Amino acid sequence: MMADNKQSFDEQPLSRREYREQLARQQRQGTSARPADTEPPLQDSPEMGRRQFASEHQQLTAEQKTAVLRRKLNIAIVALLAAIIAVYLILFFVG
Repeated sequence: MMADNKQSFDEQPLSRREYREQLARQQRQGTSARPADTEPPLQDSPEMGRRQFASEHQQLTAEQKTAVLRRKLNIAIVALLAAIIAVYLILFFVG
């Protein structure tokens, strides 16, 4: 048991790319490096339903953001028009 711990400390940790390459090699060879208690691949998992929901929610959020920006833009346009009219009225009565 101590030898296993010592061996793991002596090895350099893998980078993400190296780990993914190692997994790809093992999958090509037909062995799996994933422990048995991990989730199945995403294609078979119920996460797809959650991902679809998140995608729709994100789309809805984008539509909501668009509506908020549209409203802010309309307010800015009305404020600018009011300011222009006010300047014309001031210049008309003063000058």
